[in-house]
Amino acid sequence: MSETTTRVEKRLRSEHREVLDGLVACADAVVAEWASENGDWDEGDDESNEGDDESNEGDDESNEGDDESAAAWTTDRDSVVPALEHALDASGLLLHLPNVLADLVSVTGHPMPAPPVAAPPYVVVTSEGVLLRASLDGARLVVSLRVFAVEPDAETRYVRRDGVAVGVELR
Repeated sequence: MSETTTRVEKRLRSEHREVLDGLVACADAVVAEWASENGDWDEGDDESNEGDDESNEGDDESNEGDDESAAAWTTDRDSVVPALEHALDASGLLLHLPNVLADLVSVTGHPMPAPPVAAPPYVVVTSEGVLLRASLDGARLVVSLRVFAVEPDAETRYVRRDGVAVGVELR
């Protein structure tokens, strides 16, 4: 990670913690929708998940570096992207994300060519979460806020992650 991307990630985590927390709440609301619709989701094996909430935090070596939760998943992409976008919109986060992006760009020392809006190419809701993107002089800042993981197998599964996986890149 470059010095710039490290500064951007630190700024996100320190100054925009409420956004990360709000994204977690929105993802949890999406998962709750899966349950209420009796859709294609799974709670996993009840016995193997007992006590997982707190006692096994960070102890599972087989999932080292993998913050995906086995608690909830779906195979229906349409139960992820539109539902997450709706939850973000209803919470007010969707309209706030361009401000977050503008603040993160300010950390890079580069100006934004235009004010960002809550729509592509600046803010994109994906099957994994949210992408914040900005073109800079000769580079592109991409901040990924992933609350779901995509597990391609015989049938693609969308799995709820534990928390938010943050990624910052300069491309």
